[in-house]
Amino acid sequence: MSNQSLATAATHVVAQYSAAGKTLNQAYRATVERLLGDAKTRFESVLDARSLPLVNDQIKSQLVNAQEVLSGYMLKGVQTVYGQADQAIDMIAKGANSGIETVASTVARVESSFEFINLDPVRAMNAPIASLATQIADKVVEGAKAVEARLGVVAEEMTEVAVVAKPARRAARKAD
Repeated sequence: MSNQSLATAATHVVAQYSAAGKTLNQAYRATVERLLGDAKTRFESVLDARSLPLVNDQIKSQLVNAQEVLSGYMLKGVQTVYGQADQAIDMIAKGANSGIETVASTVARVESSFEFINLDPVRAMNAPIASLATQIADKVVEGAKAVEARLGVVAEEMTEVAVVAKPARRAARKAD
């Protein structure tokens, strides 16, 4: 494995981890959006299904509006953090790739200047490690995509669960 091959393997690993990070970030954002939408639907159905004392249609409407405003703030915050996380992932990947290119070019210059031939055994020793690192990075991306797919399936499978009220406890028993 040549110096360029090691640099290519390292760049591949960085790209795969970057893709995995972005996939998980996207899954998080989509899940939060879905959960907020489900919460809105459930809140409205609870208000419509029950007759609550002292709560008329106007108050129900105001409660729904307040819930929408609150979920809007939460959604805006999640979308902001999502964008910032994507930018951070890109910035880190760009810095790592820049470092990889710098090291590779420095090694190539030193090697050509001093005509080192002894680096070939070192590269040969590192080739299996580089191959393993790329395989691990590929598996990480597959795992991130599986998590994203599973989160989509889990969110779709979520159903409304009826909450059964527990009987109230007696405050204190009188001692005879």
